[in-house]
Amino acid sequence: MNTSTATARALVSALLAAGVRDVVVSPGSRSAPLTYAVAEAAAAGLLDVRVRIDEREAGFLALGIAKGRRAAGTDRPVAVVTTSGSAVANLHPAVLEASYGCLPLLALTADRPARLRATGANQTIDDQSLVLSDVRERFDLTAGPDAAALAADVAATAVRLSMGEGFAGGRPPGPVQLNVQFDVPLVPDAADPDAWWGSKARLEREPVPLDSAFVRTVLPALAGEVAALGGDAFGLSAERLGGLLAEFRVPVLAEPSSPLLRSPHLVTDHTRVLDARGDLVERITDLIVLGKPTLSRQDQRLLARPGLRVHRVQPDLDQVAAEEWQAALAQALPEVPTGRDAWTAAWLDAARTVQPDEHSAPPAARGGTPHADLDDGPAHLDDPAHLDDPAHLDGSAPLTGEAAAAAVAGAPGTVYIGSSNAVRYLDRVLAPGAPVEVFASRGLAGIDGLVSTAIGFAAGSGRPVRLLLGDVSLLHGIGGLLRESEEPLPPVQIFVLNDDGGAIFAGLEHGRPHLAVHFPRFFATAHGRTFAELARGYGWPYAVCRTTAEVGAAVAAGEPGVYEIPIVPVLG
Repeated sequence: MNTSTATARALVSALLAAGVRDVVVSPGSRSAPLTYAVAEAAAAGLLDVRVRIDEREAGFLALGIAKGRRAAGTDRPVAVVTTSGSAVANLHPAVLEASYGCLPLLALTADRPARLRATGANQTIDDQSLVLSDVRERFDLTAGPDAAALAADVAATAVRLSMGEGFAGGRPPGPVQLNVQFDVPLVPDAADPDAWWGSKARLEREPVPLDSAFVRTVLPALAGEVAALGGDAFGLSAERLGGLLAEFRVPVLAEPSSPLLRSPHLVTDHTRVLDARGDLVERITDLIVLGKPTLSRQDQRLLARPGLRVHRVQPDLDQVAAEEWQAALAQALPEVPTGRDAWTAAWLDAARTVQPDEHSAPPAARGGTPHADLDDGPAHLDDPAHLDDPAHLDGSAPLTGEAAAAAVAGAPGTVYIGSSNAVRYLDRVLAPGAPVEVFASRGLAGIDGLVSTAIGFAAGSGRPVRLLLGDVSLLHGIGGLLRESEEPLPPVQIFVLNDDGGAIFAGLEHGRPHLAVHFPRFFATAHGRTFAELARGYGWPYAVCRTTAEVGAAVAAGEPGVYEIPIVPVLG
């Protein structure tokens, strides 16, 4: 057996033994030894493998699978295989999201032998193991007679490092790169054994340590005039913290993808309340923070308020050993303070009574007319039920983003929410008891790879997914619609809010009147595109939804496809 084949087989065998079950492959010649090993293991039923021709989308697909696995309670690393050269750099956006989103991703990057570096050799980067920043660890495995044994050791270590050792110890999950040098020959020999893999093992998750600050400051804070702020928690659950907050009747301010959204004391559209009720904000003595709140400037102002005691809770609190958790509660859990019901009621009443103002209103459109060139889509969405929609009786006016988001999230299920305006629309309309679970890519909150991530999430979690995103986001990740010809359509509904450009900027300082001369070209970026032909060209069913009733009908039907929702355009 040649060295490259032996190395690849040893690496894949070690990954199987460490519990890895999912691999995404982008084809390439230098990565062929890994591809053959992965393909053979998949043929034996040991791996679930997907193929993508675009390394960028392959990375996001792997990212989504990892996030879906976490949501399903089977948290484990997902590997993505690329060839050498610029192919590796195309993984960078997904690796960055995995790093800041704390997801276990293994970048298996094939490389040429070190002797070809700095020689001008084709598709050779001088130090390819340094291309991907923000990995938890990187390994550069040299070609040679000891490569197979080294690959097996390093693979096991890489899995452990990608899973991390807990947020409390400062070692959360994240991406790891295994850069593997392969020399020719790059294909197995005809005489090589067929069954080379070792045993397939489960990945056992060890309990994580409890942050000492939880006992020292978080639990005592429940006795004060306390509120909770929930950001994205990287797809981790928050049952223990949620139960405590409910028991102590703490008002909760939560972003759509926060697990605290399910709190019975959720303050709906809380940024509006923060703007309008400074008297309540000034009374907060302690703020309990879960995850990474990044969505609004109001939240950032709250976090920066002088004199406020901020207590950050480890997102993996539910992974602390049960006996350690019970000991913490026995040691420091206070009594529910008198007056707590009045405190919480004041916040919930404010959510009901405060009127929208310029801070919470949707970004203003600059004139504009409804989209006139949209394909009406399949007949099943042209149901006359939309005539009962009081807001759009004749279908002549486009929906608002909030109305569309509310319709997409109006039925039980899983919503993957895009960045930019889509998540902000949803933030304004989600109320306590909303029937959906919401997930998002909030590590860096980019619009990169959202289609592939949502498809991966559906695969990893085993759930149908409704992806809600903007038109620019879909154009940015349109390659995510491409799949293998034999690959079935994933159980994903893609709802695209088409306002013909980047409306998010209109709601920021870039939309101010004195900057209007630059806004259309450099920020609004009107593109004039609709998605019927793009969707069908990639083999996806397509429909247009002009009313909330049509959106609701599409959601109820649950059929995979691209559903275009024209909303108020950015520009006239």
